[in-house]
Amino acid sequence: MDPRRRTLASVDPHGGSNIPLPSSALKRPQAQLASSVREGGGGNRFSLAPQRLPSHSGARQSSVATGSNFQFSQHSDAYFQSSQATGFSNSQHQDAARRSSVYQAPQTVNRQPTSSSNFPAASRGSMSVNRNEHAHYRSSSANDVPPAGLLNSHSTPSANRASSVGPFQVSHHGTSSLLPPFQTYKDPRTRDRKTIASWQHEVYEFLQERGYPEPLTIKTLQTPTTKDFQNIFKFMIQCSDHGHVWGIYGKKPEDEVIPLLKSMGYIAYDALTKSGLQAPGSMHTWPTLLAMLQWIVTTIKLREEAMSNDKMRLDTQVEPSPDDSRAEDLAATSHWLQYLEATYKLFLQSDDFDRELHKPPLEEYFQKRKDRVLSEIERLEGRNSQLEQEFNRLASKPSALEGAKKEHKKLAKDAQSFLEYLAKLREANKKSEKYNQSIKQDLESAEVKLRESQKKKVELAALVAKQNISDAELQHISSTRAQLERSSAAAQAKHSQLKEAMLDLEVRSTQASDRVEKTLTIYKNKAVKLGLIPRAPEPFEHLDFSQTVNSGAADVVDMLPDTLIDIKPALIQLKKNAIDHRLGLTDQVLLVEEKLANLTETLQEKRENLQILETSVQQLAKQLEDDKEKFAAEIGRMNEQIDTILKRVTETESTIENSRVTVDHEIQALRVRFDETQERLSKLTKDNVDEMNSILGFIVSYKERIAEKTLQLKHLSESTGGPSINLDVNYPAGSSGTNNTNMRI
Repeated sequence: MDPRRRTLASVDPHGGSNIPLPSSALKRPQAQLASSVREGGGGNRFSLAPQRLPSHSGARQSSVATGSNFQFSQHSDAYFQSSQATGFSNSQHQDAARRSSVYQAPQTVNRQPTSSSNFPAASRGSMSVNRNEHAHYRSSSANDVPPAGLLNSHSTPSANRASSVGPFQVSHHGTSSLLPPFQTYKDPRTRDRKTIASWQHEVYEFLQERGYPEPLTIKTLQTPTTKDFQNIFKFMIQCSDHGHVWGIYGKKPEDEVIPLLKSMGYIAYDALTKSGLQAPGSMHTWPTLLAMLQWIVTTIKLREEAMSNDKMRLDTQVEPSPDDSRAEDLAATSHWLQYLEATYKLFLQSDDFDRELHKPPLEEYFQKRKDRVLSEIERLEGRNSQLEQEFNRLASKPSALEGAKKEHKKLAKDAQSFLEYLAKLREANKKSEKYNQSIKQDLESAEVKLRESQKKKVELAALVAKQNISDAELQHISSTRAQLERSSAAAQAKHSQLKEAMLDLEVRSTQASDRVEKTLTIYKNKAVKLGLIPRAPEPFEHLDFSQTVNSGAADVVDMLPDTLIDIKPALIQLKKNAIDHRLGLTDQVLLVEEKLANLTETLQEKRENLQILETSVQQLAKQLEDDKEKFAAEIGRMNEQIDTILKRVTETESTIENSRVTVDHEIQALRVRFDETQERLSKLTKDNVDEMNSILGFIVSYKERIAEKTLQLKHLSESTGGPSINLDVNYPAGSSGTNNTNMRI
């Protein structure tokens, strides 16, 4: 069984703690941690306290930032990563550094590990070694001086331990494994001009906001002097720690910068040198110093933001809002830290402490959180079922959009036909306009003639007015005029009668000529059919266009046949046919125009219906899009809430399971350790008994030899005739190996 043991709430297979690190905790690459695990075999134990960075040339410094409160130090580090919903997720702290305890006890017994098992255990040291009840002095500021008795405590690493007594070994549990690698951190951003320019503006804005008393420009932050850098650095440290005093114990500013940055947790302090601090304006030194100033600005801003933001404070008495996941995460972290704080104190005080003492509040909190999550899941499942039913109901209904699309296509065809009809109407309208224009011109000419006749009438009236006519003459003229008008009316009536008679005669003559023409036509057709008359071309096939010269005529005019006899009637008939055809076409045009008017009215009604349908379709489409967006948003929100709840439930169960496994491992480790301790005690008892028996045997044999030598000395004295020697050797019975020897010479 491996004597190493990890602290509570740790499930890292490499032995790393998953508790959120403070700003002073040292970060190490994962590859180095893995190599340390492969090489490790020490008996040191992890601790929750921030690590102490041992110095090889001076007194130890505090790793807590100067003048900052510990509860906000986690927000002042730019490299700090907050925990997730459980407060102790493995993914967020795989690269976290190992942390050693600030509590140390004097080492009197070195003990090697007795097993290399994979169980998460930690050594407690020898049973005869007691743990100190107090921690060694730790400096909280670069100005503090440690006691004289601790000045060289760093020079004997074998006498120090991380959290328990054990030999100093180079392993991932030892203090030396927590040191940064022996190399200088190089920030690649110092070579980027854009990054340097952004740092300069950030530092410049910070100094302007905080009321920097010295003259300051951007150029000052590009090539600063030593005085400028010292003034800026002192001003920033004063903003971070108002109680810091410079020049104490006669230190120069460049001697205080590096230890002060180290105590503030600045990881790249190895890149700074005293020579660089004395000449900060050089092109190789200033980017590194500017990065350090930007880090201080970020640290101050984050600390102030954390102190002013109520949501970032951990209060176990305040019930977090179920809608605020960050508040729940902070509350979970708060309960874990409260539990670890209580158990860690007991852990450091005694080996046998009650682990179940502080578990009920933590279990009660996580049980409430689990019940709340389950109720939220039930509510979301009910809401999900309702939304699915609504979705199925909407999907089962026939879509009005398809019907509207078909109607839209039909109306589009009708609209195209209507547009064509409108084009035809426009052409007819153009023709009508031309005809109206010609009528207008005729009307204008008629008006001109009317004006001329009126003008002549006025002139005649003027001429009549100039003549000297008496009333009798005027009456005579009027009567004569009336008589003439009556005569004119009678003549017009007679003319009308004669005209009617002439018309009747013309009609009768026309009828007679028609009968004659009909008879001739019948005769001619029969003659044509019989072949007596050759066929004439259409439409004059019934005419005889042959011109026979009558040489016996008395007049030259009579030598040729009269064209008015045959050809003129044929042309008249052709004209009549053309007129009939034109009238038929006019009737057809009127019918078409009537149909066109009806179609126009129908099209207008359809267009109005189309506009109404288009408006309805647009409203339905808009409503459908809105419903789709609302449904998609609701589905997305519901999926996000379900994923978040499932993630929280999974993380909660994982945390509870990890805690249970950790507790089981610790119980098993304690049992194994108890068995080992009993075995070791029995072995030590047996060894002590054997050693005491051997010592007693040696004492008895030694006393027997003394008795023999005494007898030999007595015999020698008697044989040489010297003074008598009385040697009384008494061995009282039951003396348990104690002898009383009386010698007298």
